[in-house]
Amino acid sequence: CAGASYGVGDSVYTETGVYGTLMETIDGCDSLVTLDLTVHPVYAPSIAAEICDGDTYTVGTTGYTTTGVWVTNLQTVEGCDSIVTLDLTVYPVYSIGLTETICDGETYEVGGFVYTTTGSWVTNLQTIHGCDSIVTVDLTVYPVYDQAQVIEICAGASYGVGDSVYTETGVYGTLMETIDGCDSLVTLDLTVHPV
Repeated sequence: CAGASYGVGDSVYTETGVYGTLMETIDGCDSLVTLDLTVHPVYAPSIAAEICDGDTYTVGTTGYTTTGVWVTNLQTVEGCDSIVTLDLTVYPVYSIGLTETICDGETYEVGGFVYTTTGSWVTNLQTIHGCDSIVTVDLTVYPVYDQAQVIEICAGASYGVGDSVYTETGVYGTLMETIDGCDSLVTLDLTVHPV
């Protein structure tokens, strides 16, 4: 593997090639050793990766789930070291709960989804990093009232609706607010009879 060496006699080899080394036997005769050396590379890749919380990034057989710089020692098919450095960023997954109220006829919007009725609504969105963002809205829709009253009184008397007091024949509309803050319209058809 790269970084290792192979020796023949007094010679040391570290690169791929065919080498001839002339040596002498113990009897003083020449001996030629031919070395066909292959040096396999050692890899040290660096990976920058991003995942969402709850996901796993796997290098070799090791799974990583938290933000950090992780070093994994592997082996190539030739048995040489392969050191992988992983710079992992784990982005959060959000789960948000909201309690909201609106009046009948109004809408409540979450990420392009529009809700108009009482209930618990779950909206699945994505963060800018592509991770889940789950918004649960407990929505209460309060009623809006539209009441009509037909009233007859005698001249000299008055009839009140909310803060308004009426003493003459006519049709009057009074806009009021419920205890929940919603508009309510009371239409008064008042007839004043002479005394």
